[in-house]
Amino acid sequence: MKIAIIGLGHLGGALLEGLLKSGVSAGDIYAFVRADKVLSVRRRYGITSSDDINAVLAAADTVFLVTKSASFEELAKSIDRVTLERTTVVSFMAGVTFERIYELIGEVRLVRAMPSLAIAQCDGVTGYTSAPSEVEALFHRLGYAFEVAAADIEKVMAFSACGLGFAAYLIDAFSEAGVSLGFGAETSELIAAQTFRNAIERGGFKQTVKSVATPGGATEQGVKHMDANDAYGIVRGAVQAAYDRMK
Repeated sequence: MKIAIIGLGHLGGALLEGLLKSGVSAGDIYAFVRADKVLSVRRRYGITSSDDINAVLAAADTVFLVTKSASFEELAKSIDRVTLERTTVVSFMAGVTFERIYELIGEVRLVRAMPSLAIAQCDGVTGYTSAPSEVEALFHRLGYAFEVAAADIEKVMAFSACGLGFAAYLIDAFSEAGVSLGFGAETSELIAAQTFRNAIERGGFKQTVKSVATPGGATEQGVKHMDANDAYGIVRGAVQAAYDRMK
């Protein structure tokens, strides 16, 4: 499979790194980048890069659109639609519907997907709409992947892709609590990261809370404080706000 990546920002770069890490040959990857980035991308990754969008598209069987929607609206004016007739197009563009993409580049074979940045380490989460088997296989090489209905793809963005930032926010808040107790910043961060890893490894999160928060104990007091301040509601509200923005 020959793969084209249109856009090498944070997410496009994560996709590229994940593909290479998963074993995809650099010789099978093509990237569309700005003219001033062509040489540096080639030297760093060993892939073929170009500022000629149609040359990149012509070389590929599968095309990943990993650019901002406004940028793509402008870029689409230059795309040779005939070139896309034999490809599968995978859009990572949040909030850009099937209908809008069809308007911009024609009735292509289209998959929408929402990955997290951890695909760079092949440990991400990707939700995707119905896709050819070879594209599904690529998603699974990049971490946990699952199919969703087209109407639900923005939910994946809010819960998983945005969720990475939310999880980091919570861990950082826990780390800052350690600093407020007098621990050094580095020590607090290490303790926070290890504590969250321990919780993840244990699984059964509700049961872990019950096991640790013994009646009358210190953990119970902390949990009561979080309940009193509706910590669950705050997290649900953050995910809902992200979803509302996607819609």
